[in-house]
Amino acid sequence: SPVFSALPGGKGIGPRYCPSIEDKVVRFDRDEHTVFLEPEGIGSHWVYCNGISTCMPADVQLQIIRGLPGCENAEMLRAGYSVEYDMVRPHQIFATGQTKLVPGLFLAGQINGTSGYEEAAAQGLVAGVNAVRLAQGKDDWLLGRDEAYIGVLMDDLVTKTPTEPYRMFTSRAEHRLLLRADNAPDRLTPIAKEIGLLGTDLGKARLKLFEARTKQLAAINKEIDEKVLDGEPLSKWVKRPEFGESELKAVLKGEYDDATIATVSADRAYADYVVRQHNEIKRQSELERRALPAWLVYKEIHGLRAEALIALTKFGPATFGQAGRLEGVTPADLSIVAVHVRRRSSKNKATNS
Repeated sequence: SPVFSALPGGKGIGPRYCPSIEDKVVRFDRDEHTVFLEPEGIGSHWVYCNGISTCMPADVQLQIIRGLPGCENAEMLRAGYSVEYDMVRPHQIFATGQTKLVPGLFLAGQINGTSGYEEAAAQGLVAGVNAVRLAQGKDDWLLGRDEAYIGVLMDDLVTKTPTEPYRMFTSRAEHRLLLRADNAPDRLTPIAKEIGLLGTDLGKARLKLFEARTKQLAAINKEIDEKVLDGEPLSKWVKRPEFGESELKAVLKGEYDDATIATVSADRAYADYVVRQHNEIKRQSELERRALPAWLVYKEIHGLRAEALIALTKFGPATFGQAGRLEGVTPADLSIVAVHVRRRSSKNKATNS
């Protein structure tokens, strides 16, 4: 296998979460492995062997297939293969997907160091929207880390140095309590409408569903705030662990969609923690909104540590918030940068006046 031999290639670090069969043999102490034979389609005779992705020689792959019970006479239509690809470094792109070296060139997917279908699709959306906005002379469009996992992904791609293909996990989001699957329509539909992504028939249908859902959310919350159950406000009951979606549905008078009830149930159960996260976001938002001026030359800032100087110069963060997430940059470094920016800005104003 090229991955474990001296053949050309095989230098890159493979994806951690979908290893090849040879990688599994090396990494795991097991003497057997399950292979799933999956039909390629309803009217197809092709079968995909799920669980033995490999880049070993074709004759070896055929031996493996014919070694499976029931596959002794199988023919191999296409051999497995590996792909080793180059990637742009985090400091070479903006969070919009646009390259710093070539204005107007947008990149998305594996070339940015990611692995996975959803990760690539998310980048394609961001890059596509921003390419159109650039052509129309509009401002960049970015999602915050507290607004969507797409925002977390794009921010990580320009602030962290990857040591392996990047995958998106809930654990990477510090505000994941707000980024639940059930409230995705409420978070993202207004944004999609604002930037013009709901103009198709499907988009318009989605918007109607969202508007109906919004009315139901308001009605359910109104019932909760007004209703008393066994002498105690329902608003207190819904915070209890034992009072879940089914219990809430049973006491509501109106006819509501189950998914909408689930969202309200989660919102109410996590309400105190959500307030804490919103307060934290409010504290951080000043740094996120505070842009670092394009004229900033970090080597001119006295007192900046060498590690911070290298990181800030290399990545060229757009905001103080991004700068603070760079490895090697401390709050003290940000304070020094802030003082420098303030003094330089005051000096520039005085000169212009």
